[in-house]
Amino acid sequence: MESRRDPLTAADDARRRLTAGLRLPTGFSPALATGVAVQVGAAAYGIAAQTATGVAVALAGVAVFLGVAALLLHRFSRINGVRVDGLASQVVLAAGARASVAYLGALAVGIVAAFGSRWWLVAVAAVAAGVGCALGVRRWWHDYRHDPAAHARGASPRVLAVLAVVACLGCAALLVLG
Repeated sequence: MESRRDPLTAADDARRRLTAGLRLPTGFSPALATGVAVQVGAAAYGIAAQTATGVAVALAGVAVFLGVAALLLHRFSRINGVRVDGLASQVVLAAGARASVAYLGALAVGIVAAFGSRWWLVAVAAVAAGVGCALGVRRWWHDYRHDPAAHARGASPRVLAVLAVVACLGCAALLVLG
């Protein structure tokens, strides 16, 4: 008598095999940390400067970060042959609790330091934000590999791209009108 496997069990097994084979690209964490650090440093300077040049610097920082994030996501999908929406949310939005706290805390410190012209502290805060976000993504990756169904969901890259375009258009409007 031939035993038939439950289709859901077979699907779960296939998902576990796929997840176990996924790899983050080489240099993922340092590249992410660098992109976040550049963005936080540029944002702190731009906000403190309160000039058109400051807004341009802040926008350039966002562009650097988005470029790094897009490159990392592209490399991930090229290496693994799949896309994980949760990873996109973690990289682009720093959506995990630890990454969000690290990012927002370091950004606040960086902005206050920039207003006081304490550029060494801006640099420390920017590095702390980058490291915090990279560690947050690494933690999410660990959690995802142990329970992919619970951690795979996230905003789609298209939604993230639309949000990024809207944010950049808003900043550009501030630059033109301000």
